[in-house]
Amino acid sequence: ECLLRNTFVYPERPQVILRTTDKIVWANEFEPVELTCLIESISTNNPRIEWKKIRNGIPSYVYFQRKIAGDLENRAQLREPANILIFNTTRSDTAEYRCEVAAIDDQRDFDEILISLAVRVKPVVPRCSVPEAVTVGTSTELRCLENEGFPAPVYSWFQNNEELPQDPKNTPKFINATYTINADTGSLKFRRVRKEDAGEYYCQAKNDAGHAQCPSQWMEVCYRLFFPPLQGHFRHKSSFII
Repeated sequence: ECLLRNTFVYPERPQVILRTTDKIVWANEFEPVELTCLIESISTNNPRIEWKKIRNGIPSYVYFQRKIAGDLENRAQLREPANILIFNTTRSDTAEYRCEVAAIDDQRDFDEILISLAVRVKPVVPRCSVPEAVTVGTSTELRCLENEGFPAPVYSWFQNNEELPQDPKNTPKFINATYTINADTGSLKFRRVRKEDAGEYYCQAKNDAGHAQCPSQWMEVCYRLFFPPLQGHFRHKSSFII
């Protein structure tokens, strides 16, 4: 006896699959940026699309029930198929964003993708400290600080509108200079001030979003003259700065 079995292979349902063009996105503050959530495969009509913003580990909706919500309300829109366009980014938009798509008619009915957004912030005018007068042969320090820019800016110093090289030994004009510049902290230190170090100084803070500089300030360099001790009962030295 031969039994014939009827076998029918049901076609496999598609799976919802997402991808993005960039998992790490940089944008300048006050400029537009688009976070891409591309649906590569899906069979469900009108899938549920949601976006969440995750900051300090806490998620909040920015797209929910087909509407922009939360921090992005009135500042963004959803673009087909599931991209989100932020019109004018702010520093508070720096966070992780999760695109979630639920497709009930697909074999794999859910997928998500995580995107990291970092918003560059242009530096503001740095605070600069320049001594009014120093004496030849002594040490001194000029300071520069800016705390708004992101990423943290690098600093450079200018004397009489000419940028001071980071390593003066590589430039003939500054080969005898004794200064060191810390581009990360904004410090300009002179180990032994020379008369040639006198002039107008300003500092510039710069990152990928832009730059800013403080107003120039004059630093005078003076000589200290020592007079020989007086004969007789007076043995102290006198000095005079010019």
